[in-house]
Order: sequence, then structure tokens, then C-alpha cells
Amino acid sequence: MDLKRIDAHEAQRLVAEGYVLLDVRSVPEYAAEHPQGAFNVPFLHRTAQGMLPNADFSKVVQAVFPDRDARIITTCQMGGRSVRAAAELQNLGYVNVVDLRGGFSSERDDAGAIVHQGWRDSGLPTETGEPSDRSYGALEARATPPKPAEPAHAHSHGPQASADGMNRFASDKRAVQCQKLGRQLPGLKRRPYPGPLGERIFAEISAEAWNQWVEHSKMIINEYRIQASDPQSMKVLMEQCEAFLFGAGVAKPEGYVPSAQ
Repeated sequence: MDLKRIDAHEAQRLVAEGYVLLDVRSVPEYAAEHPQGAFNVPFLHRTAQGMLPNADFSKVVQAVFPDRDARIITTCQMGGRSVRAAAELQNLGYVNVVDLRGGFSSERDDAGAIVHQGWRDSGLPTETGEPSDRSYGALEARATPPKPAEPAHAHSHGPQASADGMNRFASDKRAVQCQKLGRQLPGLKRRPYPGPLGERIFAEISAEAWNQWVEHSKMIINEYRIQASDPQSMKVLMEQCEAFLFGAGVAKPEGYVPSAQ
């Protein structure tokens, strides 16, 4: 499913029609200032080690928006993280997801000129702090119900398979000859990225291999200090993805220096 991207004023119109803004920036970014009414579920957490994937992103989103028909607008700082978050939502089966191009503070070129005006630069209403019903802490709590007391007669028999242990990316309607794993396996439900690379992955990579990349990319993001809002960082990540899935493996990008953000 191709991802529709919209400008800030179109996003404001859709919010008035019932869409929800999902701000996928880190908690400190959201608390500093965010679109009025937006919910916060970080796609990446800002840590002392850099931006690290939020392992609970999918779980929290599904707890807060259990209906796969929920109308959601993803947004971040400049549009990089929100595109990836929107693709993850589509992989989870959400069918009414659009992305805010330019994010909160506008997408800019290398000279600092605005390419796509964001929410704040469009003069749309903002707020600060962490609202009690829309902050990540509150939403995460909704996704983690109290653990029921264990019966006295219960015994531990080691780890058990999760009820939803099947690969969440796998399609039950299509198979591919996987270029990564060298055999025919279930394919992806939909294209993971826009553009030629996304098309190639969809046609030639299995859901199992894609899941391996998703896990491996967490290390890449940490090791190379990938910043989702930085176009050069995202270029590096896409190169690493292509090398992992179609090449001999992942090599350190020559001359790559992460942006200081």
C-alpha cells in the first residue's frame, strides 16, 4: 500500500474530520512542544547512546488504537521517522494512515531553506508538556495491564510461545523466492519503503528475511548514531538495508559522520 503524504493544512483539515495526530518523536521533543491534541508514541527513544528503536512501539499503538480502520496521521520533527512509523503501522494492518510531510518543524534542505513547511511553521496550534491522556507514559500504561496473580499450583515450564508469535510482516496470500535466504517463503504484506528499493524488497525478500533486517537495523541505528530526521543518515540506513538483504553483508559506511542533532 502506497503511503499518502500531506501538508500541514491538509492535516489540520483531516483532524477536524476525525483523524488523530500520532507524534512519534521522543518524549523530550514531544514535551517541549507538539501539535495541539497529538498523541505521543515514540518510534525511537533519545538516549545517551543515540536514537534507539522503541521495542514497544507496535504494542502501544495497537493498545491505543485497536481498530485497524483508525484514521491516523503520523508526524515527527521533519518527516523522516514518521514515514518509517507509518510503514510499520501499514505492516500491522492499519488501512487509514497518512503522513505529515515536513513534520512539526519543517523539512529543510542542506542550506537550511524550508522544503516542506511543518505544523509549527504553518502557524497551526501547538501545546507543551505531557497531557495526562495523551503522553507516552499514559499510553504505555494502557498497553501494560496489571499482571494477574499466579495460581498457587502453577509451575514454571520455561518460555512459552506467544499467541501472536507469527511473523507480523508475513502475507498469507503470496510467496517469494527470497534472495536473502535462498528459498521460497511467505512474502511481505506490503512494500516496506517507497521507491525502487521498497519495490525490490517487496518482490524479492521474504517476511522472515525482512524481520531479520528489522532486528539487525536496531544495532545499525545505535552503532552509526542514525538520526531519522537527517537525510544523510537515512541514506546510510537504506544503503545498509540493501547490503544486508541483497549484498554480502553490512560494512561500515566509508567516511560517514553522523549529524550532530
